[in-house]
Amino acid sequence: MNFDEIVEELQTLLTEKNINFLIGSGASVPFFPTLGNIEKILTEREYSESVRQLIYLHYFNEILSKNLDLIDEVIECEYNVTNNYRRFIRGLVNIMNYRNSRISAKRANIFTTNYDIFFERAIDFEQRNNSSIVLNDGGNGYFLRTLSSENYHKTVSRNGVFDNYQKELPTINLIKCHGSVNWNKSLIENQELIEIQNSFKLLRSVQEYAKKIELIDEDKDVIRQYLSDELSEEIELKIQEIAESNYFDLENFFNEYKKLMIINPEKSKFKNTVMDEYYYSMLRLLSYELEKDQTILIVFGFSFADEHIRNLIKRSIHNPNLRVYIFAYKNGQGKEFMNLLNCGNQKNIITLEPKENMPPIDFYQFNRILFEDVD
Repeated sequence: MNFDEIVEELQTLLTEKNINFLIGSGASVPFFPTLGNIEKILTEREYSESVRQLIYLHYFNEILSKNLDLIDEVIECEYNVTNNYRRFIRGLVNIMNYRNSRISAKRANIFTTNYDIFFERAIDFEQRNNSSIVLNDGGNGYFLRTLSSENYHKTVSRNGVFDNYQKELPTINLIKCHGSVNWNKSLIENQELIEIQNSFKLLRSVQEYAKKIELIDEDKDVIRQYLSDELSEEIELKIQEIAESNYFDLENFFNEYKKLMIINPEKSKFKNTVMDEYYYSMLRLLSYELEKDQTILIVFGFSFADEHIRNLIKRSIHNPNLRVYIFAYKNGQGKEFMNLLNCGNQKNIITLEPKENMPPIDFYQFNRILFEDVD
């Protein structure tokens, strides 16, 4: 099939099948820059503990701390990233509204490896204009809002004033596999739980420790060069000097940073029992969804760097009732994805690359392809 035929098929399946999305960091670019080589460097390169802490300081300052800007509605997000998320939610809700709930549930699962709060922000905006949208982020409670995979198995309906009808509402299950910047570990009745705190108290606390480490522009350039492929002995010496001169403040920062409920970009991920349990429960949930009959998985902005998710999809594609559609940002990436998944002979996994004279498939283009008249 050519590109247009695949898109037509996909748009039809969206109205009928069990819908699952896997969204990666590409959706939040360029507001959040991509990780680049940081995971490879943290995993493979030899360095001192203080240099490791310095790398995480850079990672926090460049990426994680920017989530605090998203809380303030006055701040216009660069490059319309929020608008792209809102278009995505609108398009998805429009499709679910046309579904017959007796045949196909008005429910979509969004699995994401992003820590950011773009989805929450976008859905919050859309709910102001459409009270029928239900966001299920896995939380339960009011003053104490805790996270559990059990909370995803819910259906919400609206009844008529005299109970003369019942209408299923479109529900979006937001499943953040790698954690979130607004989660915190809490001890409740001797049980460790993940609490959703929209005050961002922990993120602000980490930011305060980060601000105590004042790096000049030259220091920041050294860190960027260290995180590039072109590493010299001079840069290695310089980054060690920067780390050693900030040894005490870096250690204090890192001790606070480790409290964040996120899966970090290195093999060890930081051992955190509560987060590990949640991570693997979300992988099981993704696995269950992909084993169901009449299921589609749409992948966008995801690099397949997470080997657990990659291997899970490799196992799931043997389900003959599953269709997987992977959107590639540019030409050539589709082949890379197929090689990573080792699935060149599988007929139920399809990659979509930009056509000739077509711009790269960023989040804006992705929405146009899937939903056409979403605006």
